[in-house]
Amino acid sequence: MAEGTTRPGDTSGPRRNEGVAMNTALGIDRQSFVDALGAVATDALRHPMELLRAGSKLQAELFRITAGSSDLTVDRTDERFSDDAWSTSPIFRRMGQAYAAWTRSLDEWLAGSGLQGIEEQRARFVLSILKDLSAPPNTLVGNPEALRKTWETRGANLVKGLRNFVDDVQHNHGYPAVADRAAFEIGKDVAATEGAVVYRDELMEVIHYKPRTAIVNSTPLVYIFSQVNRFYLGDLTPDRSLFKQLVDAGIQLFAVSWRNPTPEQRDWSLDTYTEGVVKACHIASHICLDEPVNLIGVCAGGLVTAAAAGLMQSRDDDTVNSLSLFINILDNRPGESDFSLFVSERSVAAQKQMVKAKGVFSERDIFEMFAMLRVEESVMSFVRSNYFMGEDPLKHPLLFWSMDYTRMPAAFQCDMLDLSKDNKLAKQELRVCGKRIDLSQIRYPAYVMAGSTDHITPWKACYRSTQLFGGDVQFILTNQNHTQTISNKAGAAKNLKYWIADSVPADVEQWADIATEHTGVWRDHWIAWLKTFGEDIPARSSLGSNEYAAIDKAPGKYVRES
Repeated sequence: MAEGTTRPGDTSGPRRNEGVAMNTALGIDRQSFVDALGAVATDALRHPMELLRAGSKLQAELFRITAGSSDLTVDRTDERFSDDAWSTSPIFRRMGQAYAAWTRSLDEWLAGSGLQGIEEQRARFVLSILKDLSAPPNTLVGNPEALRKTWETRGANLVKGLRNFVDDVQHNHGYPAVADRAAFEIGKDVAATEGAVVYRDELMEVIHYKPRTAIVNSTPLVYIFSQVNRFYLGDLTPDRSLFKQLVDAGIQLFAVSWRNPTPEQRDWSLDTYTEGVVKACHIASHICLDEPVNLIGVCAGGLVTAAAAGLMQSRDDDTVNSLSLFINILDNRPGESDFSLFVSERSVAAQKQMVKAKGVFSERDIFEMFAMLRVEESVMSFVRSNYFMGEDPLKHPLLFWSMDYTRMPAAFQCDMLDLSKDNKLAKQELRVCGKRIDLSQIRYPAYVMAGSTDHITPWKACYRSTQLFGGDVQFILTNQNHTQTISNKAGAAKNLKYWIADSVPADVEQWADIATEHTGVWRDHWIAWLKTFGEDIPARSSLGSNEYAAIDKAPGKYVRES
């Protein structure tokens, strides 16, 4: 590491809810959290003296707070308590002090409880959620900013908040909207890069994007996204679009848009999606005169992409030239994140039973899964702004995309659960379409990218993918979170940096020691890497081919289906 630079992954402030691979989170059910709360209650009953001690200490502190002699303060750097009323108003100061005393007493009780190991970690996590939910600003009477606005607007903010609430009950499963659902039009404002659908079947559409340069790289890029969101995270507004940057750089781009499954497609499995990726690669290669392709898998799409790459290798299919894996985890380890604490044989079995009965893992199920990762950031902050303050949901393309969840077919979700629980891909035990998948037999280059502040796929877990392949591997770490890595706004390079090293040792800490810091956007480094696999050729004058002719304009119809 160069002197004067930041060590990769260093962040300021406390770290909590470290994150979890998406396929691990699928194995959690609500009963797991209920059981954890039950363990807390049971331990409290088993050790009444510890509960009495904590309660007596809290009672004494509350007496001092009432008398005005307590020196407790709320954290003013926490934006929930940033209003001046928390320090200047006797009422709100005491309210904040009482909250601080109560949360401190929970921490002290837990430290002295009989809970140990995984039970203690589970209790800590659920108590942190309880503390977030019970913060005074999450009530109208405990929110000085909302009360002030209510007085100033004569209650108009609450009327608007009620309208927002009713709209969310009708259109957002009863949860506060994180973005304005009508702010952007798909195909016009987002997912607007020009192209054509050149293939469509029941599972997917393959989109071929129009070149924007006279000279292009001969090797096409095939983009595979997650099955739990729409593919256009890579094609938000033009100033954020990765797709636009790729075609502007002369990359021949193809993307897969998955169909949103219904219970009728409950039998779509990992085999189904893997064969879909293989088919997309063959289509892109055929259109580009049988050139091998560069293949990229993003988020959970990386799991299917890696499986497809392994499947093609096992079939002696040389359609793939290189593999890029962005913000995904192929090697799952237990106990490395808060959510993995709640995954068990029972929870996985319960999830399988539930999804098989319904046929799909629904949009609401997926939203709630992600919301539990960050209750304050994903739910309560919007309760305060949308309902108490009466503010309109934000008009932001990334947040707009984040609300556009899809469903997952039952068979595929069950496969993903098993993939995470048994870690078969990393152990070379996964079988797809009758073939054993051994990523170590893949000899072509791989490019692995992760975000240092990613709470969904922690970067150190992403790093483990570098040890699974048999060819040259590069690992790039950016100073961004999960979605920002793909959707950062043009012109933001001055605030961005990434780290890279000449080798990928087995120990991630060794990699961090030798990595060098670079200012700018990782995209430029990756695009330059992609271009090493082809040569300059004249751009095609038309999209598709005789066999795969254009049948619809991008972004196709599947991305618009509910």
